[in-house]
Parts: sequence; structure tokens; C-alpha cells
Amino acid sequence: MKRIVEGYELSYIRKMGNFNNHETENELIVLLPVGCYWAKKNGGCSYCGYQKVVDDMLGNYESMTYQEILKYELDKQTETIHRLSFFVAGSFFEIPRDERIGLFEYLNNYPKIKEVYIESRPELITEDNIRELKNVLNNKVLSVAIGLETSDEKIRNEVHNKGVSNELFVKAMEILKREEVNSLIYVFVKPPVKNITDEEALTEAYNTVKYSFDNGATAVELECGYIVENSKMYDLYMEGKYKTLSLWTIRDLLLKSIELNQGNVRLAYFHDTPAPIDVPKNCPKCNDEFLKMFDEYRATSRAELLLKEIDCECMKVG
Repeated sequence: MKRIVEGYELSYIRKMGNFNNHETENELIVLLPVGCYWAKKNGGCSYCGYQKVVDDMLGNYESMTYQEILKYELDKQTETIHRLSFFVAGSFFEIPRDERIGLFEYLNNYPKIKEVYIESRPELITEDNIRELKNVLNNKVLSVAIGLETSDEKIRNEVHNKGVSNELFVKAMEILKREEVNSLIYVFVKPPVKNITDEEALTEAYNTVKYSFDNGATAVELECGYIVENSKMYDLYMEGKYKTLSLWTIRDLLLKSIELNQGNVRLAYFHDTPAPIDVPKNCPKCNDEFLKMFDEYRATSRAELLLKEIDCECMKVG
């Protein structure tokens, strides 16, 4: 069988630590070429280049249902999958109702998958939508990810172009709490603000982590700004007005966030589809040491790994 979308892989495994027992688990990311109504309507978020990728995919698309794509990608796996995350480059609830129900029903054929993640803009989260999906899953945990990015409405809407108010976010969180569904909040570290410093970015992101937990988040995931083409962030970067984060800053933010002791603090990878042209980094002397430490933390959720002493003259740079 030929690849479903020519030129793209529609699934990959990432190693993620279990927050409760620190065991390493396989999380399968399955990409469905759905797209984002917000990107089509308002140009999308300032850091995002996903809609163009989806448009490219749909131009090279073998006609299959989303359920057939899911089956094909699961059948390829040789490792046990513990969690599955749907990535649709938009909101899961943009998938027609019958098709999203079908996807969840199909996952019941895989008893070793114990948790299912979806992403959604908060305005699409309703009691009926959530309850319907939760009730389809047999003995699996439902987790809903929301791209809050920042607790600062001005930055979120004028810089990130999210079109999401704090009121809307809180309402969605209240629904998830009532339905006893886990929530994962994406926190964007270092927004595309002209000449923003790492110090300013750390403070803004820490405030967002605390705000997320205070509103009932089960987990937060730090999304550390990397540069992809076809985004406003890329334009700022090319003008020399935006610099990617230092790895020192990311470690400091992780430790401060973990010290809150309010929930799971995850660290996203620094690469995705489309491939970035620049990522968070230090200097060649200590980059590999930091990246290894971060990978070990991702795979175990062990905070003590972040306390490793690293001596490098680039510490005060950035």
C-alpha cells in the first residue's frame, strides 16, 4: 500500500514519562489532515505554519477515511503504544461527529492504549462533545489539550492572534473539570515580540503555568519557540528581531514550574512538522549535554535530572 499522503509521515512515537510512576511510555502521535478553521478565517496563530502543511497534504492525498488512516498507522507499529495523541493541525471537534466517534470506537480494539489525547480551541469544548467522547472509550482516560499559550490576553490575541479570551478559557476548563476529564495546557515560551529577552519570556511563561494550574490544569506543556517558515514569527526572526531561547532559560523555567507542585510539567520537543529552521540552543560546547538531559526528563518526568551541574561560559549569554 502506498503512503497515504505523499511526502509526509502521518505518525511517530515519542517517549514520554509517566508522571505518577516515572516509567517511560510510548506516545503515538497520529496526524490527520483536517486543518484549522481559525487559520482559514483569520490567518492562524502567529507562530504556526501547519495550515500550509495540511493544504500540501490534501493536494497529495489518497482518498481514505480518518479511521482507515488511524488503522494503517497503528498497524505499522512494532512497539506497544501506551497513549495516543490525535494531531489534526486544528481542533479535533472540526472532524464531523460520526467520524470522530468512529475513531474513538476503533481505539477500543487496542486495550493497551490507556490514554487518548485530543486538541481543541476552547470555544468548541462543550459538555455534550466531551461527554460523548468520554462515554465511547472503554477504560481509557480522555485528555484534552488547549493552546492557551499565555495568561496575558493582550499577548495572546494581539501577538499570537489566538482570538481566545480568559473567560472563554475558564469556561472550557470548568466543563473539563465537571466531566472529570484531564486537561493539558500548552504554554508558549518566548512569544514573537520584537526584541523580547529570555528573562521576560521566563517570567511571562511562569505566570501562565501558575494560571493554568490555578484553573484546574492536570498538566502543562512548555512549547519553546522554534522557527518555522510561513509564520509571522519567521518574519520577525529574519528581520533580526527575535532570538530563540537559551537552554539555560528552559531549565530554569522547568524547575520553577515544577516547584509549584500543582501538576505535571511536560517539555515539548524542539522540532515538528514542518521542520524548523532554528531551535532553542546554547553553544556547541554544552548543547548536547542539555539536550540529553531534556530527553531524559521527557522520558521519565524525573525532576532531579534537571539539577545536573553543567559548567559552561555561555551561561550568562542571552
